[in-house]
Amino acid sequence: MNTRLERTAVAALLTLGGASTNVVAQEPTAATTNTEEIVVTGTSLHGVAPVGANLMTIGRPEIESSGAQTIQQVLRSVPAITGFGNSGQGGFQSFDGAGAYTPTIHGLGASASNSTLVLIDGHRLPLSGINHTLADPNVIAPLAIERVEILPDGASSVYGSDAVAGVLNFVTRSKFSGFEGSLQTAMGNDGYSTTSAGFIGGVTSDVGSVMISYNYSTRDSLQAGDRPFTAADHRNVGGGNFANFNCAPATVSPATGQPGAGLIYTYPYNGTGIVNNAANGVCDFSGVTDLVPKDDRHNLLLRLERDLSDTLKLSGDLVYAQQKNTAAINRGSVTATVYGAGSAPAGGAGQINPYFAGPAGVNTSTVRFQADELFGPGATNTGGAESLFATFNARLRFGNDWQADFGATVGTDDSRLRRDGALCASCALLALNGTTNSGGNITTPSVPGTTTPVLGLPLTPANSLDAWSPAASNRTSATLRSQLLDSTQLQIAHQTMTDVVTKVDGEIFQMRGGSARLAAGLEYIDYSMREEVTRERGTGPASSNSLTTFLDLGRDVTSEFVELLFPIVGPSNGFKGVRDFTVNLSVRHDDYSDFGSTTNPRYAFNWSPIDALRIRANYGTSFTAPALTSRGNENGVTAESSFGGVLGVTTSGVNANLTIPNTYPGAIGLPGCTAATPTCVINTAAVQGVFLAGGNKDLVAQKGKTSSFGIDFTPSGVRGFKLGVTYWKAKYEGAITAPQAAFAISAPDLNSLLQLYPGGVPPATLASTTAGLPQTIPLPATPYFIYSFQQRNAFNLDADGIDTDVSYTTTMGIGQMNFDLAVSRKLSMDQQFGTGGETFSVLNTIGINTTFPSNDTAARLSVGWRRNSLSTDLFVNYTGAYLNWNGSAPFPVIRNANFSPVGGGQPVDAYTTVDLHIGYQFGNSGASIFFDARDLLDAKLPFVNGPLGYDPFNANPIGRVLTIGVTKKW
Repeated sequence: MNTRLERTAVAALLTLGGASTNVVAQEPTAATTNTEEIVVTGTSLHGVAPVGANLMTIGRPEIESSGAQTIQQVLRSVPAITGFGNSGQGGFQSFDGAGAYTPTIHGLGASASNSTLVLIDGHRLPLSGINHTLADPNVIAPLAIERVEILPDGASSVYGSDAVAGVLNFVTRSKFSGFEGSLQTAMGNDGYSTTSAGFIGGVTSDVGSVMISYNYSTRDSLQAGDRPFTAADHRNVGGGNFANFNCAPATVSPATGQPGAGLIYTYPYNGTGIVNNAANGVCDFSGVTDLVPKDDRHNLLLRLERDLSDTLKLSGDLVYAQQKNTAAINRGSVTATVYGAGSAPAGGAGQINPYFAGPAGVNTSTVRFQADELFGPGATNTGGAESLFATFNARLRFGNDWQADFGATVGTDDSRLRRDGALCASCALLALNGTTNSGGNITTPSVPGTTTPVLGLPLTPANSLDAWSPAASNRTSATLRSQLLDSTQLQIAHQTMTDVVTKVDGEIFQMRGGSARLAAGLEYIDYSMREEVTRERGTGPASSNSLTTFLDLGRDVTSEFVELLFPIVGPSNGFKGVRDFTVNLSVRHDDYSDFGSTTNPRYAFNWSPIDALRIRANYGTSFTAPALTSRGNENGVTAESSFGGVLGVTTSGVNANLTIPNTYPGAIGLPGCTAATPTCVINTAAVQGVFLAGGNKDLVAQKGKTSSFGIDFTPSGVRGFKLGVTYWKAKYEGAITAPQAAFAISAPDLNSLLQLYPGGVPPATLASTTAGLPQTIPLPATPYFIYSFQQRNAFNLDADGIDTDVSYTTTMGIGQMNFDLAVSRKLSMDQQFGTGGETFSVLNTIGINTTFPSNDTAARLSVGWRRNSLSTDLFVNYTGAYLNWNGSAPFPVIRNANFSPVGGGQPVDAYTTVDLHIGYQFGNSGASIFFDARDLLDAKLPFVNGPLGYDPFNANPIGRVLTIGVTKKW
């Protein structure tokens, strides 16, 4: 293209968009025309690298050799990032149905306490999600990424909130000239497949540049039934039985005083009863659910840059991303007391179910019914997000190496989650016993705080659920069947972000070691969020009995920051033992409109005793602001706020059969609990309760103290060799989570979360405690306790570890060889619930701590070979063995007198996979073809004694996936 045509095209397309204040680059690249513009991740100063930090980079060649379709798949190969070795598909660690991906460094954070800041070209992006709002880097496709910079050090002194464990900065391609298109398709076991197609094109001239990139990808879902190891009963491999008694047709447990009381009978109810013990469960409908969802994505990036003069440059980006994920789920189950002919329910004959069935002589029983067999597959969760944001940056150079930046980012995100086809639990209860409570009590109010019970009496063949007959002969009426699936739930979140930054930086004076530099700036961020949550009220079909909650949340943040660089010793004044010594100081003050302010400094230095060796260290404080979805509105209400019955629902924070000391306030007098019983058991069929879930308006910032010490060694005598070793330490105080009851009861400032009522929870207490919260699960007839599973600044964490990376590149007779070994090793991870709770180690375990994954060893070895047009890369990924503390017998967890875990559990084997990439370029044509094999050897997943049979954080159920792709450059 001739120069005049280039100028015409660029001038016609350039408009003002936006880039961040910090356009990052670790080193000058072919796209960089002036090194003065370089600002590296972890510093506000242009033209210098961060001091005292271990900055890791995934470059463009590594991204291409990964064959990744999303950023999530790129990062799943980094040992220092949580989820190393996972499937790389679907939402991860966000615990949000919208499907956001939440990468975290060293596992220090998750949905309510994420401590890894995600940036794109140095700026923040609109948050995504419904219940847990987090930045999802998948809004940018790998095709548009130049490199990923990973800073595993606290950086709140530069960036503010979230940068406790570190920063992930995704640097997009800049000043791209030409056109590049790519297409790839992949195949896996059991029909699993993926497709991705995209292009990037750009024009660059001396007046500026224009670049546009678009990518589309689709990836199939994976059903649990396609992987036999996910079956709930693991006794054949030495594990436990996680099946249950929710069956189709239903199981029947005769009431007290009836023949066979204490036993459970399966259809056709004429055999020998089963002892009512969780380990004896016989029903498993998990196979109809999806392990990973179907995933479809569109990604668009438009970049514009314009040089108005030698001193003034404008740039802008426009990003649009759309993501949709669909997952099959269970239809759902219900447990209820049901009455048959000859019984005497409180509601009289009208409460007798005409379809009642059971063992001979039984007319009253507990029925456990699973809806999947009656209705077949079809229940789904459909989530997704649509993001649109623009950034603008104006950069003015002036004086002696000074520049001023004005940047702005404005964007929105619309996230959603819709549940269709699941069982309406209250509808099923009404059709089984004529009430909305599992106990069949006709006087229990259907909504606490009211005095009215919703009843479906009298029960007739038209309005009764036949839970005792197979689907082929089931007598449930067509009208009732449609009502039983009338349970649609819809959550929508509209979020906006406006981020404005102004900054100046440059040389303040000359020192013998070089230029002393200063950066100072101001930042203002405004966040808003509007949520709508529509769900069934627990009183009948969703279409006529739903409750919609509207939430308007928001905050603004004003910040000031300063950074100083002092090169005390440099090339001009270096001496033996000190070739370089540089000190870096930075501090930032952030003032939040909703919870207060915080100030965070950082101190760092680099010291090179010889040219080949650099020693670096830093110390600082950082913080994570509580999410809007954690604090909620003025009453602490969030989209997760709810209450309901707790029996068997471990997600309520109370494990089934939870043991407590009889000295716990209110314990003595509970069913089965006396002064003669040292410990008592709650959340059983005899001692049921109520849980509260949601946010907390009193949450404050989570504070962190971080430090690291490391070396970088590049000996001149061994060209191409590099060694980096970093020791890191992070202390997290007041981390936000919803604490499990097992830990709360042993912490002095948390044990008030569990309240016991030996005579049953008084109706007035229940009404006042649940006021303003929607009911999502039917209540027991007599609840004996209330547990608040609401979020709070609940625990502290102290962790440290070592990251090592060694690489060597050399040219031999057979071609160029590249070797790299990256290892991330945690040395300790000690956790404490509450300010007075016991501190215990969770290092290298899963099951107790779901907030901070704590595997102690992850490693990746890569060996590459290149000769002429052919390249080959072999990767070996390793996750070390660890303990599962979530398993039941025969793998018991050892607990001390305070119920803290101190040992035992199930040993989980190490997990090793092999990936392969082969690429070939067709001469100078610009065309190339590549072949990728992910999990080439189709490694067997280590057994984890839990419902799934494997660990989704650390293992990939998809297995071997073979990909072929082509690219063409013009």
